[in-house]
Amino acid sequence: MPSQQKIRPREEEQFLRFLRGRGLRVTAARRALCAEIFAQHGHIDADQAHRAVRDAGHSISRATVYRNLDLLVEAGLVHKVRLGGQRTVFEHVHAGGDHDHMACRRCGRIVEFVSPGIAAMLGEICRAHGFSPADSRLQILGLCRDCVRAPEAPRPVAEAANA
Repeated sequence: MPSQQKIRPREEEQFLRFLRGRGLRVTAARRALCAEIFAQHGHIDADQAHRAVRDAGHSISRATVYRNLDLLVEAGLVHKVRLGGQRTVFEHVHAGGDHDHMACRRCGRIVEFVSPGIAAMLGEICRAHGFSPADSRLQILGLCRDCVRAPEAPRPVAEAANA
C-alpha cells in the first residue's frame, strides 16, 4: 500500500479535478476539508471534520461540510459508513484497505476487522448466484467488550415505565 504522504496529494488532486469538472470552485475551505479527510487513518464524522477545518482557521458551515463529504463520496474517494442508523462516519478509500466494521450501539466505538474466511464465503455466495460484486460491506452492530462488562446505565423512570 502506498505511504500516506503519497496518497494524500494524489487523492486531493483527484478531488480538485472532480470539482473543476463539475464547474465548482476550489476554495481554501474545500482544500482544508479534503486535507483533513485524507490525513485520517480511521473514521471521522461530519462534526469532527467541521471542527477540524474551523480549528485550522477556515470559515465553513456544517452544511458545506456535509455537501463536500457527499461530493467526496460521489468522486469515489471516500466511503460513507452508516453505523446502524446511529452515526455516519467517513473514511478515505485507502484507509486500512478492504475491511469490515463492528460498531458498539452504546458507546459508538468502531472496530475494523479483516476476515479471509468471510471474504471467501462472500466469494462463494457470489459465484453460486453468478453475481459479479463491485463492493461489499459487512457491519456488525452490538456491544463492545467494555460495554458488555459495564453495568447498564439506569433508564429514566418514564422510559422504564413504557418498556
